[in-house]
Amino acid sequence: MVVIADRVARLTLCGELDKAMAPSVRTQFAGVDGDVTLDCAGLTFMDSAGVNLFVEIHHACIARGAKLTVVNAPHCVTRLLALTGVDRLFDVRSEDSVA
Repeated sequence: MVVIADRVARLTLCGELDKAMAPSVRTQFAGVDGDVTLDCAGLTFMDSAGVNLFVEIHHACIARGAKLTVVNAPHCVTRLLALTGVDRLFDVRSEDSVA
């Protein structure tokens, strides 16, 4: 579920972000206006569908003058983002980091 506070939409992701899960996550961001934070602490797996989804959300944010931040990403997620180079498109940080 997307929770919106202070113009920031926050979604906590759990389980596997793959081809099966990506469409339901995408649907939850329809109509969101403002910054987006994806809390990935609960993710156990992510494939190219998840990477593509993050890029789509990033581009949607840029189009409306907002930003995407990925927080609490486990190693399996940060490694995939780094290998694909998309970690340079948006902020990837621990929740405790200063924005």
